[in-house]
Amino acid sequence: MIKRICHLIASREFDGLARHVAVLSGWQARNTEAEIAVIAHPRYRESLDSSVRFLALNTDRDRHHPNLIWRLASHLRGGEFQIAHGHGSKSAQLLAAVKKYSDARQVITRHNLRHPRDKLSSAFDARIAISHSVVANSRLDWHIIPNGAESDANALAIRERQNLAHPHLLFSSRLVKLCGLDHLLLALSRLPGVKLTVVGDGPESDTMKSLSEDLNLTDRVRFMGDQASLTEWLSSVDLLIVTSCAGPPPFDWIEALLHRCPVITPNTGDADRYLPADYLLENIHPLYLEQKLRHALNNRQSLPAQFHDSFRRAATELTLNSMGQATWHVYMQLFDGITEGHATSASP
Repeated sequence: MIKRICHLIASREFDGLARHVAVLSGWQARNTEAEIAVIAHPRYRESLDSSVRFLALNTDRDRHHPNLIWRLASHLRGGEFQIAHGHGSKSAQLLAAVKKYSDARQVITRHNLRHPRDKLSSAFDARIAISHSVVANSRLDWHIIPNGAESDANALAIRERQNLAHPHLLFSSRLVKLCGLDHLLLALSRLPGVKLTVVGDGPESDTMKSLSEDLNLTDRVRFMGDQASLTEWLSSVDLLIVTSCAGPPPFDWIEALLHRCPVITPNTGDADRYLPADYLLENIHPLYLEQKLRHALNNRQSLPAQFHDSFRRAATELTLNSMGQATWHVYMQLFDGITEGHATSASP
């Protein structure tokens, strides 16, 4: 029986990787008989489900810092964890450094497009990637388990009743230099009548608001700051637009599809396997964005039909439950003859 599992985060941002760990660990705590823990910097404590045990570790230190390695090994030994699941490159390096100090089976998940580092990855008992694209250059075998999110039945019902008078876009991202919002605002300045809601905050927030004012967009652009969920906004817009090409693929386009909201996004996280080709971005140059948005918004009434297959596949393959079940199945494969400790919501 699998009784004790811990996840390790060494990220500096609350990004897609951290969200993945938060929702996955919460699902495991609610749907299995195992004790679930997360080892992470104290800033992540509030993002986790209350049923998940939190073990603080200052992962901002250099990965070679002796105190960091010692503290991680102490957590693993003290918790008597059977599985240690690391997320991202730094977590993988830390787990490799403490492998000889713990009996836990080690699992890693790749989240971004950096080189898979096969020499490091080959030492782990199981390897997971959130998309085919993040391990396209790897020669190893990987379990491909896409990110999963939850949908809200009430939001879906609201969306079915929406009849928007004016085209309305939704942008959701941490506002940093590479988020691409500046390109989107420049494109929007050439699309009269189109409204934009911006969900997110960050060091570039004031700069983006100033650019919006300079482009005379203040009547059409709303900055809503950080929000706990996109659900409310997804039910009242024509399109979600993603412009970030850096870092782990965002959950946002998955969440949008689950709420039957069409999406325009760069091809990250295997988006090309789920979205119509016309709604994938080759770049985020303002003139190119303008062209893509004009095409989409000129066909507003037909968008739901164009995304019908995308919505159907997302409801089957991109749910939190499908992600949780598939990950649990990987864990079970590490222990021959285990017949107990399975996920209680459904069989893997």
